[in-house]
Amino acid sequence: MKIGDIVTRKDDGKEAQFCIIGFYTDQTTGEKVAIVAMLDPNSVAEVSVQELSPVTLKDLIALTASSCFMH
Repeated sequence: MKIGDIVTRKDDGKEAQFCIIGFYTDQTTGEKVAIVAMLDPNSVAEVSVQELSPVTLKDLIALTASSCFMH
C-alpha cells in the first residue's frame, strides 16, 4: 500500500472507505501504522485544481502523535 491508495476497513460491522495520507512507525511497538482520511460520499465535492494547495510534510506530521516517526 502507498499514499493515495483507497482502502476499506470494517468498523462496527460496517465497511468504510479511506484514503491513505501517510504512514508512521509506532515507537513503542514498532508497528507500521497508516494515517487515513475517511471518504464520506456525502462530503464529496468537485473543485477547480487551481483552488487546491499542497499540504506540507510539517503539517502532515502535526496530524500524528508526537511519539511517531514518519516514513
